[in-house]
Amino acid sequence: MWDPGTAFLAVVVVAGAAVLAPPIARITGGFCAIIGLLGVIQDRTWAPTVAALGVLAWLIGHWSFAVRNDARYRSPLARALFDQTPLRWTLPQSWSARKRRR
Repeated sequence: MWDPGTAFLAVVVVAGAAVLAPPIARITGGFCAIIGLLGVIQDRTWAPTVAALGVLAWLIGHWSFAVRNDARYRSPLARALFDQTPLRWTLPQSWSARKRRR
């Protein structure tokens, strides 16, 4: 169905996205969250959406980084969010630690 060149290219794209997605999501999400919050201060109609999407992208970037690197977060805020809220249940490391305690 696929020729070897297309299959190889697909593997390279997926592997590259897995490596580059967390830092890009953290950086662009944080930037969008800040821009959105500044827009909220100026009472712009687009600002809450940009801020919410920025925070979501930032969280996704930290979550994917934590999954790949065994829950070592890049920021203290992400550490607090994922360690002390129900978001910790989304990490596979949390499930394996729970199984070991039983």
